[in-house]
Amino acid sequence: MEQGEAPRRLPLPVAHPEVYAAVIDEPNLDFIMVMEDLAARGCDPRDSTRPLTADQAASGLRGLARLRSAFWGGRFDDHPGLGWVQPFVAWQNMGHGIPRALRKAGDTIAPEVRALTREKLVEDLWTRYIGTLAHGPRTLLHGDPHIGNTYVLPGGGVGFLDRQVLRRGNWSLDVGYFLQGALTVEDRRASEADLLEEYRNALDVPSGERPTRDDAWLRYRASAAHGLAVWLATFSHDAWQRDEVCLALVQRYAAAYLDFDTPAAIDALT
Repeated sequence: MEQGEAPRRLPLPVAHPEVYAAVIDEPNLDFIMVMEDLAARGCDPRDSTRPLTADQAASGLRGLARLRSAFWGGRFDDHPGLGWVQPFVAWQNMGHGIPRALRKAGDTIAPEVRALTREKLVEDLWTRYIGTLAHGPRTLLHGDPHIGNTYVLPGGGVGFLDRQVLRRGNWSLDVGYFLQGALTVEDRRASEADLLEEYRNALDVPSGERPTRDDAWLRYRASAAHGLAVWLATFSHDAWQRDEVCLALVQRYAAAYLDFDTPAAIDALT
């Protein structure tokens, strides 16, 4: 970029808010951002206490598929302005408060989940799952597309905000993290197979690089380790999110973890 030239914005093929200005204080890990008022546009920001419907989740998945397709594999390298985007890797000191979160959740989650130790969930399962994100075609990841970072548009479509965890890696992280937390457990169980197929078919990628049905399902099963570890860690810190928001997500990811036999899926991938 020439001196004095304004940075060019990269169009993203998914609904997102307009950002007018952003100032980043890297030494202090702080920032300020001026963004459009979504409510003034008739949008409806969501959190876990107000889950999406299956149709709304399908809209979100189609948006994620468009975004993944635009930056899939070698297409990512066609955008040199994204050279700063780092791969998604396991971060250190993750989840030291998980035992407290498990006690807080109590019998609202299954005994098999309550019996997990931080070492098993984080040091073993979560860390191994995150390692799989370097395998297969990599793409641009939102990195944090839980339901609290979504909003419903007036026409029923779904948009995404808060891209602070933007990374590069395997598509499964975003899809599993979004879908398993955005729907009630009952709605997820009833619709996830069809929704995952809708996502897979919406990918506009070379046929040889499109994940097969079996590979997509395996990676989706494994991804529950991420949501469960992240939201138990969040639940352990009272100031990060409201307890009712955290508990709903812990319950959803815990149910997915058991439904999918996530440890076996991670073993199959690693």
